[in-house]
Amino acid sequence: MTFSRRNKNCTYNFKQKRKRLFKKSIALLPNLFTLGNAFFGFCSIILSSRGDLITASYCILIAALMDALDGRLARLMGVDSALGVQLDSLSDAVSFCMAPAFLIYFWQLKKMGFLGLIVSSIFLLAGLWRLAKFNILHDVQTKFFLGVPTTIAACFLATLYLNFIHVDQNFYFLFFISILVLFLAFLMVSSLRFPTFKQQLFKVKRTWYVALFIVVFSFLAVLQIYRVLLIFFLLYFLFSILISVFNFKFMQEKGEHE
Repeated sequence: MTFSRRNKNCTYNFKQKRKRLFKKSIALLPNLFTLGNAFFGFCSIILSSRGDLITASYCILIAALMDALDGRLARLMGVDSALGVQLDSLSDAVSFCMAPAFLIYFWQLKKMGFLGLIVSSIFLLAGLWRLAKFNILHDVQTKFFLGVPTTIAACFLATLYLNFIHVDQNFYFLFFISILVLFLAFLMVSSLRFPTFKQQLFKVKRTWYVALFIVVFSFLAVLQIYRVLLIFFLLYFLFSILISVFNFKFMQEKGEHE
């Protein structure tokens, strides 16, 4: 009897340890995606410095995919942790602040010398400021982000490069890119509201409209993904700015009537 009880206890303890080990392994899965985000960001930096800007741009897009998956996996598995939050922020600093700053510098801004270095560093510093602000205010940013996310800004620059590789890159184009980079930096540190898409903004009565849009968008994305993404980001910026402007005017008018 004693031996049988000991055997049962050992079996039970082994099963408990195996369950704990399995839970710990599952909890590490989202963090592996987060580290994958940082890895592709680092690869993008190295490739940009070597002149392989096309692959560097795709590395930023893959890093964004990793960033989109890690949080969803953590919430799906119920393994959210403070370590994961901090690790995600540090990875974003590499992939969506440093990597796009390198990309845009080696593509265009290095032609401007020291001024180009300043412009690209402004994008980097604005991205770091944006991440720090998000870490403090992430609890209140459920429906709208305050300032454009660094992921969106970085992916926009990556798709911009992929769409304008063969464009005649004269002085006017260089000036346009410089202003655009500064404008993105401003959007990141601003208080303009950008949809998070975590909650439904508008009620759609017929779901087949949404399904049709997803099918068409997916089909176009397979054909020319970087062009579709560029259009999507432009519409996202325009839609978000219009929301912020009209809402601000509405609040002003409401205050005056009161």
